[in-house]
Amino acid sequence: MEKIFVLGNNKVIRQIGFPFVEIPYLTSDYEIHNWIVALFQNNDIEKLMIEIGEKPELSLKLGLHIRLTFDELKEKILIPIIYASTNTLNTIIIETGIWSHLFASKGVSFSSLENMEDIKTEIAVMEDIAPNDYKTGFLNVIKILPDETIGRHSLANIWGAYRMDKAANTNALNDNSQFEQNRKRLYFKYISAFNFQLKPSPFKVIGQIAIGEPKVIDARNKKILLVDDEADKGWELLLRKVFQTTKPEDFAVISEKVKNFDSLSPANRKIIETQQFDLYLIDLRLNGLIEEDNLKTSEFSGMKMLQKIKNINPGNQVIIFTASNKVWNLKALLDAGADGYYLKESPEYNFSNELSEQNYQQFRDDIKICFERDYIRGLYSDIQSIKMKLSSLSYPKDFLAQLTNQLGLFFDMIVNAKNETQFAYAYVTLYMVIEIINNQFIKKVTDDKWEIDGSVLLLDWQWNKEAKQYANTGQEIVGNKPPEWQKLSGLYFQKWKGSDNNFISNIYHLIDKRNGFVHKDNRILEKKDSQGNYVNKDVYIKEGVVNLFGAVKIITSFL
Repeated sequence: MEKIFVLGNNKVIRQIGFPFVEIPYLTSDYEIHNWIVALFQNNDIEKLMIEIGEKPELSLKLGLHIRLTFDELKEKILIPIIYASTNTLNTIIIETGIWSHLFASKGVSFSSLENMEDIKTEIAVMEDIAPNDYKTGFLNVIKILPDETIGRHSLANIWGAYRMDKAANTNALNDNSQFEQNRKRLYFKYISAFNFQLKPSPFKVIGQIAIGEPKVIDARNKKILLVDDEADKGWELLLRKVFQTTKPEDFAVISEKVKNFDSLSPANRKIIETQQFDLYLIDLRLNGLIEEDNLKTSEFSGMKMLQKIKNINPGNQVIIFTASNKVWNLKALLDAGADGYYLKESPEYNFSNELSEQNYQQFRDDIKICFERDYIRGLYSDIQSIKMKLSSLSYPKDFLAQLTNQLGLFFDMIVNAKNETQFAYAYVTLYMVIEIINNQFIKKVTDDKWEIDGSVLLLDWQWNKEAKQYANTGQEIVGNKPPEWQKLSGLYFQKWKGSDNNFISNIYHLIDKRNGFVHKDNRILEKKDSQGNYVNKDVYIKEGVVNLFGAVKIITSFL
């Protein structure tokens, strides 16, 4: 015999002869959810009769919770439900309003308590909802509105964190009591159901299960700052799990409701101004519902925070979190210097599971690029230090202006470098700093010789294999245009009294890479070491640029 259970409070209903469970005093979705899950865990229920008594809204909510508790009940959400009452259906519909839509859905019927035999007959022929009819026959029929006790901004944040948690498969929010209460709200379960795919199992499974590995982000030796006024709505807990940092304190959080950077507390302003982070995660709306959708993108609090962080150091890597999917908003963020964005999924749009996973994967891809580009932050700091030093020197203004402008041009190019050609042009632009310095101190004289500072002849420095060092050949440089590395060798050994032979050897190879690219000389570009690795093709990647910058930094220190 089928396992039919009756839920109610009227003693008369016990006469129907099916197992009876009294409905307790339940006041919240959280309590209803937990009671329903326990009911199905403790009983093998195949069909259900629910009495509509003094609290008709509660009776209908019980049915809705059953239909929407898919994580725990699995295929049991499809069981047939018959409602019974001493009141007429019309009376109940008037009393329950929007909740009464449940009566129009598949797998639900209504009968009068006045005839128990009719109820038995009806429930005997009722069948489960077919899985393919769950959406069209139930979800598209009912309507559940958001809980008015939760603000729209907060609801979007709770939902957004939940969807990322699902896409990342971290289950970071499962043990959070506040999130659990929100997850069990009818509206939350309702919008979640549109992405639920019922997969019947031969096993009885009541409760949540997780399948697959978490899609976390390797953030070892990285420091990350989250700025979100509603980080406590699940984002902090979730992102701490997503980003696998070396130490918990490597993931810092600022959670303040503010309209701009200056509105932050002094302590939080100091964090942003004095500490360095490899990645900043900034919410676009840091001032709650005060920031309406029709606000100009430039006026959003998160945009102002982005501008401040980029003003401190344009190399700071910033990802903006936004619930807005308007193209003009996203373009404005990128134009303002954002290194990427993550679309906080809103219940108003309710992405499909596929789109949600693509959204998260794009986030991971953007983070990978940000981590690869965090060297730009160091380049900017070093360039600022070099510029500061140059401003204090007494060399000719034109020379100092040339160096300053060239360093600025290089930085603009490296910030925007995305492909091999762009990296190579940034490399060549940085190399020009060496030529500018050489041209300032080394001049050609009338007899085709070259002088340093107008008084010391430029000598010929060559590599001595036996001594394994650069040595003066005893001859002066003569000719129309000596190689730039020879000029710099003279400056290094003769003017600056340097002694590091490896440094000049490195300069030679760095300039050789530049020549290979500029002159399209494959003899240089195709050169390999004894292991078969290309030695000059790093002109096309960030590593080559960073190596050259290290040499330029040393050269400018001699000025």
